[in-house]
Parts: sequence; C-alpha cells; structure tokens
Amino acid sequence: MTRRFLSGVAEIYRVALSRPIVHRGELLCVQRLRGVAVFMVLLVHIEDVSHRLSGWEGFHSFFALNVGYSGPDMFFVISGFIMSYITFGAPFYHRRWLVSRFIRIYPLYMLFTGLVVLLWLHNPAMTMGSGAQDWGSVIRSMLIVPQAGLPLLFVGWTVEHEIVFYTLVFVVARFLSLNWLIWVLLGLSLLAFAKWVMVNSGGVDFWDYHFLSLYMAQFAMGALVYRYWEQTARLGWRLPLAAAAVLFALGVAYCESGAINMEQPLRVLTFGGAYSALLLGLLNREKQQRAIGCEPDKRDALVLIGDASYSLYLSHPFVLAAFGKAFVYFDPPAWSALPWLMVAAVTTLVVGYLVHVFLERPLIEVGKRMSRWVGRTATLGVGDGCKKSGTA
Repeated sequence: MTRRFLSGVAEIYRVALSRPIVHRGELLCVQRLRGVAVFMVLLVHIEDVSHRLSGWEGFHSFFALNVGYSGPDMFFVISGFIMSYITFGAPFYHRRWLVSRFIRIYPLYMLFTGLVVLLWLHNPAMTMGSGAQDWGSVIRSMLIVPQAGLPLLFVGWTVEHEIVFYTLVFVVARFLSLNWLIWVLLGLSLLAFAKWVMVNSGGVDFWDYHFLSLYMAQFAMGALVYRYWEQTARLGWRLPLAAAAVLFALGVAYCESGAINMEQPLRVLTFGGAYSALLLGLLNREKQQRAIGCEPDKRDALVLIGDASYSLYLSHPFVLAAFGKAFVYFDPPAWSALPWLMVAAVTTLVVGYLVHVFLERPLIEVGKRMSRWVGRTATLGVGDGCKKSGTA
C-alpha cells in the first residue's frame, strides 16, 4: 500500500514537473494578461515595502497611485471570461467542475492562510497588515467565507470575490445557460450600484457577502467578452486596443482606488472596460495569427508568470514581509535601496514560481485525476448530471 502510494506521488510529480507545453487551442494571451496583472500587484506591494528603507519613507510612485492598484480589476475581468469559457464551452459535469475548482483554489490558499494562523497564534498582533482578528474571522478566512473586513491573509479579499462568482457560475450552469449568467451578473451589478448610491447618500448600509460588490460588473464584462467574442471578431484587434487605451487613460487620469470592500464605481467601469477591450483585442489578434498558421510552440516568460500567478499572488506577502523586516534590521544606506528592492522583486518571483512548480502543478494534476475518476463513476452509473452548456 505504501509502495503504491509513493509510486502514485512520484508519477504525479513526474507529470507535474515535465516541461510545460502549449495545448492546442490554448489562449496564451489570457495567461499573459494574468502575468501582467500579478506584476502590477507585486510592484504596488514592493513599493509598500520600500517605505521601510532609509530615504524612501514618503515615496509614492505615479504607477502605484494611478495604475498598479487596478491589477485586481484585470484579474476579475479575466476570471469572468475564462470561467465562462471553461464552463459553458463544453458539456457541464457538475461534480467534475466542483472537484476541479476546489483542488485549484482551496488547498494552496489554506496552506498560506495556515501559515498566517501560526503567526497569529504566536502573537495576535502578527496579522500581516490585515488588522485585528478573532477566532471567528480566522475560521472564515480558512474557509474563504466573505468578510466585511480583510481576511487573515489580506490578499484573500479578491479570492473571496472569486468564490462568490464561482458559486453563481455553478448554480447557473447547473440549471440554466450562459445568457442567464450574464443577466444575473448584470442584475447584481445594477443592485450593487444602487447600494453604493444608498450608502454614499447616508442610507442604511448592510453586509451582502460580496454578492452586491461593484466588481460583479467586471465579472459580467469578462462573461460578455466570451459571449460576443465570435460576433465581434470582425472588429479585429486594433479597434478594441484603441478603445482600451482611451479607457485606460481616463482611468489613470480620473479614478481612485477606494478602500477594500468600498470600491469606486468610476474605477470599476473605466478600468473594467479598458481591460475588457484589451482582452478582446488580444483574443482577436491571437485568433488571426492562428488562422494563418502562426501556432506558438512554447510558453514564453510572461505566459509562465501567468501560469504561476495564483502561487505568486498567495506567496508574495510572505517574501516581501521578510524583506521588510530585513530592511529595518540591516538599515541599508539610501544608495543601496534600489538594488535591495530588485533583489526583493527577483526573490519574490523565484519563490512564487517554485511554489507553482512544486505545489500548485502537482495539485492541478491531482485535480485532473480526480475529475477523470468522477467522470468514470458517472459513466458507470453513479451520475454526474451532465448538461449541455450553451447560450440559449
């Protein structure tokens, strides 16, 4: 039994550690955008750490103040597109879908949240900037239950939004169709804007578990890109990219980030629209290239960063926190600050990619095998509730 288990683990790692290939029909531009989005988040948080260096205490770059904070907006648009693509682009097997999503999200998230729990148990003040926590918030953080405040692993606020979105996708795909998902998301978006008006005009506020988050509009934008991708192919890629540039410029000039869980409508609409148009343009360009036989044969560096974006996103607070403490302890001279920050950036990327290779990839392989096993049990009569997904 032990030998079979070890043999199975070795096989999983053999497959997971093999050279990444380009799968036929894979949308590499989506992975590149994921890479760009995680770079934006990393640069903002590296700048936060730089404030612990001598001479950098009051440093605030134009990028962080006006651009970098919109990285999560790009993630939400991408998620709206890709979840529609993988859920409604083929027959829907609900058990396989649940297994795949659970393995993809929860184990890695619980591992890194568990590390913060250990810090919190050692010293309740050690919450990595997420504020005061109690056992209730800690348990909700481990389970990725939406919270009005920051979860124990502070970057988990975006994962909470993703879980709510996944819940909507699952329920709609189980019983309805893609068009229904879009209408549900648009309806929730309108209610979210109405709630924002109520709250900011002095009305009664209430906790909605992110179902009335303004970011629902960005998930809807991504789903709309998928729904109308084929119909808008005639636009080519230049017009969408031009629209993206205009909206992005407006966002940089006029938007503010807003506090977490208190997002601003202008930010959501402007950057969401910019990144939706950018995604559409890149999809059309990649489609055109493949139509003339330009099939990529390897994954470039940005694609690999996009592959590792979840690992990078979860691991980078720990690496940067360690560098922040090192900056205070060693107090390097001001002239060496930039090299220190470059080392911190490279180390963050390396650690995140190693987490991806040695933890995330094996977990993804486990998820694939479990999904196939669920599929076989359905074929043998257990049942998986297959439903042909579509747009009707």
